[in-house]
Amino acid sequence: MSGKIAFLGLGAMGFGMATNLLKRSLPVTGFDVWAPTLARFVEAGGLAASTPKEVVKDAQYVVFMVATAAQILSALFDEETGAIHTLEKGAVLILCSTGPPEHVPKVRELLDGKYERKDVLVVDAPVSGGTIRAANGTLTILASGPEGDLTAARPVLDAMAGENLYIIPGGLGAGTKVKMVHQVLAGIQILMSSEAMAFAAALGLDTKKAFEVLKASEGTSWMFENRTPHMIIEDEKVYSALNIIVKDTGIVTAGGRSANFPLFLPSTTEQVLASGVSAGYGLKDDSALVKIYLPQSPDLVLKQASAPTSLSPEDEARNLKLVENVMSGVHLVGAVEAMILGAKVGLDTKQLFEIISGAAGNSWMFTDRTPQLLSGKWTATKTVDDVVAELTQSLEAAASIKFPLHLAATALQLLQLASLKGFGKEPDIAVSKIWDGAEGSLFPGAKA
Repeated sequence: MSGKIAFLGLGAMGFGMATNLLKRSLPVTGFDVWAPTLARFVEAGGLAASTPKEVVKDAQYVVFMVATAAQILSALFDEETGAIHTLEKGAVLILCSTGPPEHVPKVRELLDGKYERKDVLVVDAPVSGGTIRAANGTLTILASGPEGDLTAARPVLDAMAGENLYIIPGGLGAGTKVKMVHQVLAGIQILMSSEAMAFAAALGLDTKKAFEVLKASEGTSWMFENRTPHMIIEDEKVYSALNIIVKDTGIVTAGGRSANFPLFLPSTTEQVLASGVSAGYGLKDDSALVKIYLPQSPDLVLKQASAPTSLSPEDEARNLKLVENVMSGVHLVGAVEAMILGAKVGLDTKQLFEIISGAAGNSWMFTDRTPQLLSGKWTATKTVDDVVAELTQSLEAAASIKFPLHLAATALQLLQLASLKGFGKEPDIAVSKIWDGAEGSLFPGAKA
């Protein structure tokens, strides 16, 4: 591949993505509003520019990894410093930032109309995978757009994703829709990790032992296994700031409103995340959310890691099961809610399952129950009423110690609603009928 790459946005993810390109001996010039980051990038072998207008000069490829959709618009179209003023003819814009699904089509519209730059190619390419995979060039990238634009962008996309590049049908915005659905699960699971571990601590469990048991259970998720280790050791490093998932969850709930689709668990998640920000944790690692569940003893999860417990073996096993049931019940409902949203916004649900099952939004429940939802072959032995009973037991135990289970309470209400509608004796995946209807207009429903 030849041709200069302009890279805008050298935050935690963007820095790794840009330096990965440098390691592949590709010419990269970076831009970021934070001067120390630019200095680090130069030390890593890159070139630096002071404005978007400057960084895109002579660039064949322009990658945006800034924080918000509004920042992309500013970097592109600012009257004084915008990249639009010096964009090369036929430049390829690769928009990797997470924004609302309508954002990338809006960029295309502005280029074609107001700025008369139909020559500029545009690819919608949101990413997932974290800082380590960004630096290794193995990010999951969800690319969509016109076929010619995708072909032109492939050298850079392949360098950043390797085998984890997915081409999403549906035109500009389709990749962002997949990311939006993925973030439904990511947000729920980040919060569920804190809710579960705080509950375990409040129940008097050794939190390190609880983590080991729960990560091997049906309640586990990628986020639980990734976030919990930061809770049970003294670790102030910010791996992923709370503000990031707050932004993404806001995009999710706005997308649900735009599609006239009710999103119960993401709405609950959004409210609890907001309380975390208002408590001063916005710039902290999102695993710090565990502290808002324990305001009288914010470090209880850390203190009870490997600490002696007064619980009998029977009480310990019972309490672990209470926590596992909270996790598995929430992840069941979350998996259903996310997949039905995906179908509602027109995504290929089989491809969606393939992507999420290999990404950070995966959970044991998602992997096990989603194929049943897609095929109509409902083989789960638990019924809706079984999960209602399990969550009821956990909620009652939490109420007895005045502990809040925000996500579990919301999931229980949805499962109770499914039971009230006559689906209680059906396999637990029948909670999908709340959204999909008894006959299953989006998914096939149970087959004999």
